[in-house]
Parts: sequence; C-alpha cells; structure tokens
Amino acid sequence: MAFKPSKRRHIEMESTELNLTPIMNLMVVMIPILLSSTQFVKIGILELNLPPSVGVATAAGALPKETQRTLDLTVSITESGFYISSALAVLPGDDTAGPTIPKNGDGAYDFEALSKKLYEVKQKAREHFPDTEAIVIQAERDISYQILVSTMDAAREFKIGEQSVPLFPLVSLSAGVI
Repeated sequence: MAFKPSKRRHIEMESTELNLTPIMNLMVVMIPILLSSTQFVKIGILELNLPPSVGVATAAGALPKETQRTLDLTVSITESGFYISSALAVLPGDDTAGPTIPKNGDGAYDFEALSKKLYEVKQKAREHFPDTEAIVIQAERDISYQILVSTMDAAREFKIGEQSVPLFPLVSLSAGVI
C-alpha cells in the first residue's frame, strides 16, 4: 500500500543556475598560455624550375630552335664528387678518369671549388651561348637532400670577397641517370 503525500507540506523546488564564471576565467587564462607555448613551424622555400611534362606545349607554343646552339649545363652529384657537363662535352678534372671536382680528403664535397669552376664556365660561355642563366642539377639516389640544396646554392652565386656574383639563377632538377 502506497502512502499519500501530505498536503500540508509544501516543498518548493529551487531553480539552480550553472555558475560558468570560473570556467570562463579558466579559458581566458588557458588560451593565451597555450598559444604562447606552441611552436610555430618554419617553412623554407626553394625556387626551382621543373621540366615540363611530356606532351605539354610551352607557354609561347613554339618549340626551341633546332639550329640554335645551347649550353645545357649540368652538374651531376655522385659519391665521388661533381661532374660538370654541357651539350658539348664533360669538363675533365685533375684526374681525367675521375670527376670534375672530386671530394676533399676528408670526404666532404667542395662547394667553393664548384662555384669557382661554374664561374669560369659562365665567363667563357657568356659570349657564345644564349642560355647562360640556366643549369640542371642531377644526383645519384643515395645523395642526401642537404648536399643537393648546398649544390643548388653553390650554383646560384659565387662570392668574390664580400661581393656575390649571380651565376645560374634558373636551377632545374633532373633524375639521376648516371
């Protein structure tokens, strides 16, 4: 048997509101702390010209002139050093069988010698070839990314004292078919 509640007792239900002030204060403090503690990512951008895809016409719509001689300068990065070649020939080094610029005695690549040799090539080719601003860099599969980037930097400018001389600002990458 169920009991009937008494009518004398009048209990009123209180309405309770949530107090959001402490949570809002916490957010006001936490958001600036979280934003100031984040580490912003630094992005480096390298400008380079990739070869056009097969079958796509150039912007002007015309193919390059077959009769015009071009330099087509290429730097190949191998495990033994740098090979510098053009459409005409491969530039020999001190050892005719080895690379144009071999590695140093400690096994490091000689980027200063590369810049100097490219400066000499540019000085000689400036009068005879129209494409003395472009260079193609290709590397073997096992060459590290840092070596490739340092080679690109060495090909872009040559430092004479404190002055920088631009060499080949239009750098393109090629697959390493060596």
